[in-house]
Amino acid sequence: MKFALFGFSVCLLVSLYPVQPAAVLESGVRVTDAAKAVIDKIKAGKEFRYGIFFVKNETVIDIESKGSRTSTYDEYLKNLKVVKPTGRECRYGVIDVEFQCKSSADKKRDKLVLMSWCPDDVKVRSKFIHAASVEGMKKALTGISAFVQASDDEQASMVEVQDKLTRTVTAC
Repeated sequence: MKFALFGFSVCLLVSLYPVQPAAVLESGVRVTDAAKAVIDKIKAGKEFRYGIFFVKNETVIDIESKGSRTSTYDEYLKNLKVVKPTGRECRYGVIDVEFQCKSSADKKRDKLVLMSWCPDDVKVRSKFIHAASVEGMKKALTGISAFVQASDDEQASMVEVQDKLTRTVTAC
């Protein structure tokens, strides 16, 4: 009788608290309305060239800084890689990149790029939360032409971004 009650209790607990496979679990971090508004303004191509976003309090992705339409790619990278008093941190960057098509010297295109910046010397917990939150960031960004993961200057360089764009954009 005791075994039957134990088995019933275990079955009841399993049905009340289902366990999800690890692949299904997400970080639960959501993108704030303020961050979505900046992303929309970058997409519209009128007010901002780029936006830098960070995971705030392990619960939301929020806007950290933004650059005007006249900002350069170098300014974007400088703001993306800012070191805080607490140390280096992972960030997301969304930028409207103007690039030259390889097929035609006079053909220029503008495309949105999402960059995940996570240097190697960042704390492991920060890397984990950042990596788990990237899908939420991608969902907030319809119309992204390329996703770039970078942990050093070479991976974040304009040459690498342009190469990725010319490989993924079909009309180039």
